Amino acid sequence: MRVITALTLLLCGCAAAQPPWQPERQVEFVVGSNPGGGNDRTARSMQKIWNENKWLQNVSIIHKVGGGGALAYTYVNQHANDAHYLVIVRPGILSNHILGRSAIHYADMTPLAMVSSEPSVIAVRANNTVLKSIADVLQRVKQEPQSLSMSIGSTRASSPHLVLALLAKAGGADTKRLKVVTFGGGAEAATQLLGGHIDLVCISIDNAAPHHKTGVLRILGVSTARRYAVLPDVPTLKEQGYDIVMGGFTVVMGARGLAPAQVAYWENLFERTANNAEWKRLLAADFQDWDFRKSPATRDHLRQQYELTRTLLADIGMTQ
Repeated sequence: MRVITALTLLLCGCAAAQPPWQPERQVEFVVGSNPGGGNDRTARSMQKIWNENKWLQNVSIIHKVGGGGALAYTYVNQHANDAHYLVIVRPGILSNHILGRSAIHYADMTPLAMVSSEPSVIAVRANNTVLKSIADVLQRVKQEPQSLSMSIGSTRASSPHLVLALLAKAGGADTKRLKVVTFGGGAEAATQLLGGHIDLVCISIDNAAPHHKTGVLRILGVSTARRYAVLPDVPTLKEQGYDIVMGGFTVVMGARGLAPAQVAYWENLFERTANNAEWKRLLAADFQDWDFRKSPATRDHLRQQYELTRTLLADIGMTQ
């Protein structure tokens, strides 16, 4: 009995002494959009911080463009149980699955961390004397949903589109009858607004904030829980009586089936990255909100957003 007990303790001690997991070869950080875009900047900013701090240096960034990110997600997920593959994930992973555009469900992969969020804003031209508040906007579209032409950037079912749908729903408007138009992106939508071709935009904050600061565009509300640091004069939707906190997010995921030790390694690295001064500076420059969450909290957020997105897409008539 003593021999068995001693052997058991020895084996347990050996197991406990095993070093934690860390990458053993080159890591592929996969981006599902073209070089130079927001996802690419995120990956390269992290790579730079890791290199400079000697946290992780054997990382290559590769692009798998197509299917609204589906090609990148599929590529990473083909390497089940292998934590040497990372991919930047945006809200499109949710809406694309709900709409049948992609077979990849967020739960098919392993969430590692959420590293930032990007609110949407409602904005009009600065010289618009009719639409002075969110209440003014909602009063108009409640009376006649087609009375205002509103752009949500380039993509229906995007985060700005869902924020607009939530807001219209809260104001009692018929979300299926809203006059929603799309352009090449949020920047073009802002240009169309400034040119007087549309009445209002609901777009990501980075496309509107510079125009608000120069005084040619007026942001009526932002979809954050608290006032945005770079726009202290802009009230939140919540302050104006509409309990809407929603926006885009940046999540990093790995393939399916990653072990707890592998997840723990990446959680730790992304937490150090999120708290790095250079990362915070880069977020502020891109009008991104610091929003770090570990794997379990990220999984919970994705689940909540998936259910909300499915409900809103039905409300605006994009699903049954």
